[in-house]
Amino acid sequence: MSDAHEDDHGDAMVTMLELVWGEGYLSPDGPQSVRKIVADLDLADKLVLDISCGLGGVDIMLARDHGCRIIALDIEAP
Repeated sequence: MSDAHEDDHGDAMVTMLELVWGEGYLSPDGPQSVRKIVADLDLADKLVLDISCGLGGVDIMLARDHGCRIIALDIEAP
């Protein structure tokens, strides 16, 4: 992990973002918010694009729960 990456995503930054957005700040309320957003959508066999996917936790949930395929992009190599 590079120093720049640590500065951008270190413990202090995560703590600050969680104070603003709550736990799971990359998607406020985490997967629960995404579930509400897509509740009325038929995603089965659809292709979903996630730009800035992070670790892809929401993508895994969408694919598992809704049967969609995912293209996930992020600028961070890990």
